[in-house]
Amino acid sequence: MCGAACDDALMQRLAARLAMPETVFLRGGGGGEVEVRIFTPYVELDFAGHPLVGAAAVAVRQGLARPGRVALRTRSGIVHAQVGSAGESAVLEERACQVSSPVASESVCEAVGLAPDAAVGPVRLASAGLGFACLPVSAADLESAEALPHKVAALAERVPGLAGVFGVAVFVPQLPEIRARVFVPEPVCAEDPATGSAALAMAGWLAHSGPIGEPLVFEIVQGTAELGFSRLRVEVRRNADGGVFASVGGGVRTLLKGQLMMGEKVDRT
Repeated sequence: MCGAACDDALMQRLAARLAMPETVFLRGGGGGEVEVRIFTPYVELDFAGHPLVGAAAVAVRQGLARPGRVALRTRSGIVHAQVGSAGESAVLEERACQVSSPVASESVCEAVGLAPDAAVGPVRLASAGLGFACLPVSAADLESAEALPHKVAALAERVPGLAGVFGVAVFVPQLPEIRARVFVPEPVCAEDPATGSAALAMAGWLAHSGPIGEPLVFEIVQGTAELGFSRLRVEVRRNADGGVFASVGGGVRTLLKGQLMMGEKVDRT
């Protein structure tokens, strides 16, 4: 939570210093909306799933919003979330998910340290606000994948059809519980153990060739024993026109709470 004195440059510096996959800044807005700014250690994001799930819950806990339907104003527009009475859980309302035709898989596999033929299905770019190359693999290859942020960063230019890609979602496409790992182009946090936007992308991949009209509900368990694991509930459907729509959410726990005091002697380098 931040005041008006917390400008863009300061928010970016704080995110870099905290060195978390994302740092979220909240302000109360007019009309009951909550303003949300999302920063990685390197850039500001227009949209991100996990940060918005957490932000909606924290907004209710801190009195910036009432339980129920919470309106979050992001750089990509208004995102609505349904939040529990005590802010114990939050679910982002259904979002349209764009799913591409298959792209060449070899470079995507190599960008996460796997053999060029590791894909067990088509690799597609999917996005409900932040684009991910969705790479289905075997359980053994999921464990073998590694963070190579410089190679992930090069995918948008190297692979036709991946313009605008942010990261790679590596997953085992076996329901009802999807195991996943997500890799991004940022050296400080090259593997993210909790990525709601990637969960939406994987949902889009799964629904792209699935049945029309019948919603698919499943859980995504993401991460490693070293980084920790997250668990998200995802619901996705495909309509008669081929459109894919997905929602994501889960429980929200407080792991650390405190107050950051900013003074004149803050190191701004």
